[in-house]
Amino acid sequence: MPKVVDREQRQAELLAATWRVVRARGVEGTTTRAIADEAGCSLSVLAHFLGGKDDILVAAQKAVYERIVERAFRIGGDLFGLEALRAALESVLPIDEERAADAHVNVAFAGAALSHPRLADSRRTSHQEIRVHLRNCLEEARELGELRAGVDDEAVIDDFIILVEGSTLLSLVDGWAEEGRAERLSRLANQFVDQLRG
Repeated sequence: MPKVVDREQRQAELLAATWRVVRARGVEGTTTRAIADEAGCSLSVLAHFLGGKDDILVAAQKAVYERIVERAFRIGGDLFGLEALRAALESVLPIDEERAADAHVNVAFAGAALSHPRLADSRRTSHQEIRVHLRNCLEEARELGELRAGVDDEAVIDDFIILVEGSTLLSLVDGWAEEGRAERLSRLANQFVDQLRG
């Protein structure tokens, strides 16, 4: 009798293998053979579940963003408003090993997106989805009376993304604040949120 395969679980395992290869080799050095070897499967199995190389890279980029957003909700729990915004910010900064690994993949995809239109489009879509979540946090904060007067939500969201992308690049590529990085990034997250308070 054929083995029943949980398609979503298998795809998740293959995407996790893709992230490991991207971290080790970069996007340009990532091949379907390397992914298949990392996942312990054949090329035909990899293609069956995820398609060709471009399909795999786009799926991996989308999945790492979804993983980061899911972490934001897990860390934020039942938080609302500015506390939820702070939790979302801490969830994407490379504060610990798990977040640094995801940030590493994100940086790799960001660089590759300069010459891969499908990856660039996928990142833009992911950013738009994240913006929706951040708008919700700011709207909750406004309803709770937490925001100072004159806060421009779209400018705050732009600053949020710039802070995340910039600090991630400096931390992981340039070795910025390697000593005490977690404390420094947590302090930046708190300062970012505090300047929004009324």
